[in-house]
Amino acid sequence: DKIDGVVATFVDITERRRAEEALRESEQRLRQEMRLVELSRSPIFVWDFDNGIVQWNRGSEELYGYSRLEVIGKRKEQVLQTAVPGSSFSALRQSLLENGAWSGELIHRASDGRTLNVESTIELLTLNGRRLVLESTRDITDQKKWEQRRQLLLAELSHRVSNTLAVVQSMARQTLRTASSNEEFVALFEGRLGALANAHSILVAAHWKGAEVGQLARSQLAAYINEEPDRLRIKGNRVILSPGIATPFGLVLHELGTNAAKYGALSTPTGRVDLHWTLDEDGARRRFKLTWQETGGPPVRKPVRTGFGGSLIERGLTGAVVRREFNPEGFTCTIELALPDPEQE
Repeated sequence: DKIDGVVATFVDITERRRAEEALRESEQRLRQEMRLVELSRSPIFVWDFDNGIVQWNRGSEELYGYSRLEVIGKRKEQVLQTAVPGSSFSALRQSLLENGAWSGELIHRASDGRTLNVESTIELLTLNGRRLVLESTRDITDQKKWEQRRQLLLAELSHRVSNTLAVVQSMARQTLRTASSNEEFVALFEGRLGALANAHSILVAAHWKGAEVGQLARSQLAAYINEEPDRLRIKGNRVILSPGIATPFGLVLHELGTNAAKYGALSTPTGRVDLHWTLDEDGARRRFKLTWQETGGPPVRKPVRTGFGGSLIERGLTGAVVRREFNPEGFTCTIELALPDPEQE
């Protein structure tokens, strides 16, 4: 027999070979990563895209509190109650299918019920036809708490600064309205700013938890106490005022001292001031009463009009009952104020 011809057929299998090679490389890389999962102390686990968890390392046990036997075969989103801030777990799965990887913040639940904020890096790989997901997480729960606390502190700082600036603006406007000269304005305004600063210094030293009345009084009236201590007597039990009360209360004490030095008992060598307070407690009801009593000064005359200082004394403390008595023998100011229960402050 004689061969008249040969027919040769060639099939290009380059792409198939490339695909097979890529698959082998992917599978080899996944096996290596699986080995690293077992050895790592970082929380790393593997879950089947279509089924449950297949690998759960020591780091995962330590972070989440579940043993390997407790989670193998169970769906990771059910075990960890996975939540995706601003999105959903279904959207995360779709992103994995489209992009092969995902990273971002997740919320997981530990075995003891604790909520954990984690940074998660997720990669979708194929091994022997199975779609497996390699997930590594980093616990950022404490970091998130500190961030939330920082935001809270910034918001509180902004609030306090805004309030303080509003007080300063009001003081400047009212002082300018009542001052008879530039020199008087500067003296009055500087004194009031100093009183505000003193109150804030005490609050800052107490971590803004409150100010003790005696400390606040001695700070605001230090100039008169230092000159002649016997002329200004301060007496009262330890009472803590909340920040919202302490600041205007400090300004009120400053105005009382300023008025006494300019027109009242502290304007003469024989004058004296007695400052004392009490706190009546009946269960959750707490009633604070402070009395400013001047004696030995010049004859008292009731002012024709109420200036900024008088207005501040009468209306500076929200909810307070203020009585100013201009008796000929000496000016008296009584302030009564309901204080909140310390446990509710």
